[in-house]
Amino acid sequence: MDITSKLILFTITLVSLLFVGNADPIHVVNRDFKPDLLNFCKKTSNPTLCENTIQSHFFKHFDPSEALKVEVDATLAQTQKAMAIINDLYKKSDISKSLKDSLDICKEQYGLILDAIKQTSDAIAARNWVEARSQFGSIISSQQACSDSFEGIQNEFTFATDSKAIFDLGGNCLDMIVDLEKSEPQIDLPMTESPPSPFDNVIGPIS
Repeated sequence: MDITSKLILFTITLVSLLFVGNADPIHVVNRDFKPDLLNFCKKTSNPTLCENTIQSHFFKHFDPSEALKVEVDATLAQTQKAMAIINDLYKKSDISKSLKDSLDICKEQYGLILDAIKQTSDAIAARNWVEARSQFGSIISSQQACSDSFEGIQNEFTFATDSKAIFDLGGNCLDMIVDLEKSEPQIDLPMTESPPSPFDNVIGPIS
């Protein structure tokens, strides 16, 4: 390479460096999903619980259906925690008959909750909000049945706080499902026509 070519290359490189040095830095702006989260959670029965449960799971954007899945998973984890407490109580040799009877009811009801959560998750994946709402309605009923079984022996309801957490999380899930059901148009299935009956043209009672 001759001297002239070297000088041209040097000049081009110097100009490029000066241009880059004076250029404004590029800012990558990530949209803050917090306002969307707050607006979504304020429609639930327990907005603070909703925010605390969901906010750490999102980084780029807010998706209501994904938020619902997080709350459903939290309800599942809380139910499993309560079930573990119930199983530990069963192992005690000195539990009263009234406590055992209540534990029997709760174990059965929490088993139904676990089944309903599985069905709800499938319904959410299919965006079948009607089915999801029906399933989570049964979850609330099961939780209340467990709590009611401790009437008169509240001092033995050692997992009352965990049971209440299931109610609060489940209530939030139900509120979210109702909101999603309202915001997304439902697809009406076409009605199937019944095959013609031989009595279609008959007037009066058939003897």
